[in-house]
Amino acid sequence: MSDVVFTNKQKKAIYLLAYVFASCLVIYVLQPTYIISLFLVIVPPSIINFLWIKKSRWKIFFFSLITLILFAPPVEIMTRLTNSWDVQSILPRPFGLIPLENMLFGFFNILWPLSFYEFFVDKDRTKVISKKLKYLVALYCLLSIIVYTLFYWNKKLISIDYIVASIPILIIPSLIIFTKNPKILRKVFLTTVFFAIVHFTFEMFAMKIGNWWWPSEYLHTFNISGMVYPLDDAIVWFLLSTPTLIGGYEFFVDDNK
Repeated sequence: MSDVVFTNKQKKAIYLLAYVFASCLVIYVLQPTYIISLFLVIVPPSIINFLWIKKSRWKIFFFSLITLILFAPPVEIMTRLTNSWDVQSILPRPFGLIPLENMLFGFFNILWPLSFYEFFVDKDRTKVISKKLKYLVALYCLLSIIVYTLFYWNKKLISIDYIVASIPILIIPSLIIFTKNPKILRKVFLTTVFFAIVHFTFEMFAMKIGNWWWPSEYLHTFNISGMVYPLDDAIVWFLLSTPTLIGGYEFFVDDNK
């Protein structure tokens, strides 16, 4: 039987996963605060993968930054109003709701999957930013204006359950984007599977040490070692978030190819 030979990129993907597994064992032993867990588990591989790409580096950074500033906070507000999830937070919470630690998590959960996609799948082909980005920024601004206005006028109108929020934010955009360009859908599989493993591994350990928990009602919950884990999270994070992120990036920022 011949030995299995891995390519250089395959080895790098294995190294990234190995780091996540090893660092999760470290936080299990040390039981640090949530923000320290993020700096130990998520930040280093994100930066390493980001530095591997060349042409797309600043395009991805810019997209991640504007998405963090304009898109992430209103989404956090809507889901936190229904107490869909919560995290261990030691920093001040804007609006009394948004854990700043999760803004850090959100940034790297955009930066790393896109860096992974460009390096391992899309071949880091171009540094040109699409002119369609201005339409995405306009949509982000519209969402922000609506959420911030209703937050001070009538919070109940934007108190949306985790799974319900995914319909306008993830499902509908994905249907539009992938219907227009179905070949992109075929390109998201590897990245989706990789980050399903990363998210699940980190989340299980984060829950075990009290960094993250699920206090609300969900479609269905599983009892994992005495911890409540919702089916909603598996649907939103594992199946929807990564394909929608890549589809939106390709359509509005990259070359849509």
